[in-house]
Amino acid sequence: MKRIYLVLALVCLWALGSGAVGVKQGSARTLVDSCGFFPQISADGQWLLYSPTEGTSLMLKNLATGDVKTVASTGYPGFDAILGQDGKVYYVTQQRKKNGLVYRTGHCYDPATGKDQVVLKAQHGRVQPLLASQGVVINGERQIYRNAKQVGAYCYTRGDMLYLVDEAGSTRALQPVQDSNGYLWASLSPDGTRVLFEAASRGLFVCDMNGEIVAELGEFLMPCWYNNDYIIAMSNAGNTRTNGSRIWLLSVDGEVCKPISTREERAVQPMTAGGKVVYTLLYSGEVRQLELDVPPVLPPALAVGKGKTEKVKNPVSVKDVPRVFINPGHGGHDSDDRHMPTWVIGRQDTVHYYESNSNLTKGLALVEILHNKGYETAISRKTNNTEDDLDLFEIVSLAANSGADVFFSIHSNATGIEKKLNFPLGLYRGWDGQPVVEGSLKLSELVMKYAAKNQLAVWTHKQRSNGDWSFYDWGYKVGLGVLRFNKLPGMLSEGSFHDYLPERERLLNNGYCWLEAWNQSQAFDEYFGRKGKFQNGAIAGTVRWSDMDRVDEDKRVFDEDKLLPVNGAMLRVYNGRGSLSRIYTVDNQDNGVFVLTNLPPDKYKLELYYGDDMLYESTKVKVKKNQTAYKNLKLSRKQKPKKK
Repeated sequence: MKRIYLVLALVCLWALGSGAVGVKQGSARTLVDSCGFFPQISADGQWLLYSPTEGTSLMLKNLATGDVKTVASTGYPGFDAILGQDGKVYYVTQQRKKNGLVYRTGHCYDPATGKDQVVLKAQHGRVQPLLASQGVVINGERQIYRNAKQVGAYCYTRGDMLYLVDEAGSTRALQPVQDSNGYLWASLSPDGTRVLFEAASRGLFVCDMNGEIVAELGEFLMPCWYNNDYIIAMSNAGNTRTNGSRIWLLSVDGEVCKPISTREERAVQPMTAGGKVVYTLLYSGEVRQLELDVPPVLPPALAVGKGKTEKVKNPVSVKDVPRVFINPGHGGHDSDDRHMPTWVIGRQDTVHYYESNSNLTKGLALVEILHNKGYETAISRKTNNTEDDLDLFEIVSLAANSGADVFFSIHSNATGIEKKLNFPLGLYRGWDGQPVVEGSLKLSELVMKYAAKNQLAVWTHKQRSNGDWSFYDWGYKVGLGVLRFNKLPGMLSEGSFHDYLPERERLLNNGYCWLEAWNQSQAFDEYFGRKGKFQNGAIAGTVRWSDMDRVDEDKRVFDEDKLLPVNGAMLRVYNGRGSLSRIYTVDNQDNGVFVLTNLPPDKYKLELYYGDDMLYESTKVKVKKNQTAYKNLKLSRKQKPKKK
């Protein structure tokens, strides 16, 4: 893939100077001064559909008169709406129930009459409006609405699968690209012979109707067909080849790769219709329009007839169970990964800590734990390569496409200053105490409550939950990029501070990362009202020397962390019947951590051994279902082994 991108980059450089395709001089004009995100223009150029920054409302502007109508202002209707070929607006609202599940409803708004109609009743999971070749579909996992008896062909994505629906309504599932983190933004070419889609971590592709790749176009997002030969897409600030957020014109044959917006504009979210291209300036939300000297495709035929709703033959989920989208932060050992080399006494070597490693370990553990508890999950990455360091807008879009009930981003924090801190920090979109999306504050407070229950960590301060607009001072309402444009109840969890040395050493232990994920799962249990649904529990603790202090660093440590962890201690675990249940050996990475998972409720005896398999301690622990029993142990240099 890297080789393909290099070849394409050379093609791009050639096309930039060739003048093969131009932009009409002076054609760019401002349609909305500010807060106009996800703009769409009608094929006749009369209407502009857009949403303010946070997706809390949906606006429709008559470009001839300048009049603006509010289509909807409840249920977060922005970011997931389309202008149909019939001149109507199709959009989706969401409602969070008391049990934490999110249900989504399909609507149709007629600007001619001002009438808004519910056309698809509320259902759990993904509900998405789609343009078909001759009409509009609101595609749900349980039920589907079509605005006419014959809407033609269309396509959509779920996870890393591409679904093609023909004019007769038959569906085929394809997987044109392997090893992707998920497919997004699929659409049929105007002539209905090819499919355009983005495969997260792999790039932009065009395939034929059998799933055979016919074009690989590189790292671009939010693509749409301009005509049968040209595509409009956006690059992003993390795209080193295109260098910044810009709108691009691409040809399917690869001969044209040309920016049509300036670098200074920082343009995003393109959409095209009737030869007109609209896009948004990233921070101001100003909507601009330009026209190309490329023949546009003719508008499709209008849908006719009465709309109808029908059940999906094979629904994705039989039951409405909680669905969590998990985002292990970062990806690949890149410049944003905050690499921290650490000298480990137990190994007599330098261990290279990367936040992306521990984030992924937590994320994969959380997936397994939640599955065992009966949840459904989706995850933004399963490996840790440079390609997994997705654009933040890609992550948000993958979350929306999963039909999740919550968005959960996993990180650890760093002070970046000499003074060291260690406490759990939850961040959600909005001001302190005023989340943009209902449920986000509750989720953050619960995750932080259970994170603080971790008795292996030494916390320097009480856990916190903050709105990202209040916590960060880098611009009014800028906040965290991964929460921007996200209308799911969601948060980013800074589970602890990895630049606090003892905590970083604990994060090198996979069991410790599992413990954080376990505590997060208990927060989800309470959020969704499912407390006690898992029958087993866990035992976790540390082993430290009671009379040996750390001597290898500058003493910026607190309380029990001043004591030196014991490397290589061994635990034998016996159940209530006296049978040996587990044997656990503490690693040699200076953390002293032991975590024993998936234990049936019982009374257990822990025997601590050290050096020549000598017994030093014996203690009892009671394990309850869906809970963690903590037992921190200590050894002394003066302590003598016990007889077994």
